[in-house]
Amino acid sequence: MNEYLKVFQAITQFSDRLLADEYKSVEIKQSATHLSLDVEPCIEEIKQSALRLKGLLQVCFKDVSQAEDVWNSKPRIASASPVEVWEQIGELSGCDVRIRSLGKQGKYDAVVKVRKCWNDKTTKLKNQWFLWDQKNQVFQRDTIGFFDKDNLHKELRNEVDYQVERSILIVDNELNLIFKELQSVDIENIEFCIECFDLNNQFRFRERLQSIGGEIISKFTEPLKYLPESYANTFKETLKSPVETLVHKSKMGISLIDFEESCKVIESIMDNLILEVFEERVKLAIHTIEKAIMFYNNFLEKQARYQQETAEQRATEKDWMEYQRQQLREVEQYIESVIGY
Repeated sequence: MNEYLKVFQAITQFSDRLLADEYKSVEIKQSATHLSLDVEPCIEEIKQSALRLKGLLQVCFKDVSQAEDVWNSKPRIASASPVEVWEQIGELSGCDVRIRSLGKQGKYDAVVKVRKCWNDKTTKLKNQWFLWDQKNQVFQRDTIGFFDKDNLHKELRNEVDYQVERSILIVDNELNLIFKELQSVDIENIEFCIECFDLNNQFRFRERLQSIGGEIISKFTEPLKYLPESYANTFKETLKSPVETLVHKSKMGISLIDFEESCKVIESIMDNLILEVFEERVKLAIHTIEKAIMFYNNFLEKQARYQQETAEQRATEKDWMEYQRQQLREVEQYIESVIGY
């Protein structure tokens, strides 16, 4: 590149001397002028190329620095206590078992509690509006007329609103047991292992840790706010849909059969939604534990490999990095000479 620059500079200088020579013809001077003008973009292109190459070269320097950072991290990883890491793997394995058990039991308990709560409220409404005869064990009305329809509708909507709040509380209490298991994970030990790695890996691991931690906090502290993707609406809006269907089914009134069917639909929606929420949360919790175990296993694998490296091997790697850096510096000096020519 520098040689070509010198050639173009020589052409320009020769053209300048020719133009200054009064004995040269007009035609040759015109040609020299055109050539000198056309050479200038060539010189500029070489300098711009050198500037672009200088930018690319900085990436190469970063690659060597990264290799050196990894090289420096090896003794830290090799000297860490494997006993503590194995203890953490054991703790995480136990946590995995407990989370699966809590998820199974919590899912069952939440459905049973929410269903009982809803049945108690709807039975009370049904008995009130359709006039349950305790003595004869029958309902005295099989239809709510037009004038009472809006009042029943209002009460049923209110009960749905209350049911949403009660369901949130029940699900939150059951999921909190799993959340506590996740909180028991020793983050400080993970952080200690992360600090043994090179800076790039430290940033990558901490970014993952923060992302997973944020998702866990959001989805376990507000379980029915973040619904599975299959639900387009909020929990409350999803439950209110059958109520509106019931009210608009007939302009004349609400039958006992339709009322019971609507309540069953709402119950089914709650059952399915709670089951899906638990499945998703337990899956997230187990995935988190598995990722932590995978991190520790990866750490131990690297540790075993680094402990087998000899002093000669490390010295060879160090020499290789120094040689690459020296080669890049020579190229950098060459580029600087082109830019400053």
